[in-house]
Amino acid sequence: MGEPKIAEIPYDERTDDQRLESNWTKGLKQFDRKDWSACVVRAATSAEIAANIYIRKFLLTEHTLPPKFVDALLLSANGLDGKFKRLVRPAAEHRGNWSDIKSLQKKIESLNDHRNGVVHAGKFKSKKDAKSAFDQSLSIIRTLAPDESEKLALPFKT
Repeated sequence: MGEPKIAEIPYDERTDDQRLESNWTKGLKQFDRKDWSACVVRAATSAEIAANIYIRKFLLTEHTLPPKFVDALLLSANGLDGKFKRLVRPAAEHRGNWSDIKSLQKKIESLNDHRNGVVHAGKFKSKKDAKSAFDQSLSIIRTLAPDESEKLALPFKT
């Protein structure tokens, strides 16, 4: 018996890697169905999960903090923008690679604005918005979770 397919694992039991991959895959299917608003939200969620991966690696693996403590920090940071400003930036400054990561800020703000427009204001997004969200998200994922980004592809040709 091999590994179970991600879809067979209850979402709450999936690793961050599996959650990122399943959200990205769902976003690709929504793009194919021309459900632009929904795929914007999935692309933004995927980027936020990449931030989780970055922070968990820093706090759990490199600094051996308790998982429940790290979970509480991630919840309290609230969203991609909050995680980036409150957790990723201090971690990157500590690691000495903030100069490599700070360029993501504008992409994160734009992606967050697209997402919030859908989920908080009920805005509808266009194909152009969806493409932009996927581009920004993949760029963020490549920086924060490079190993995971290798499994992902854009739903359109660039």
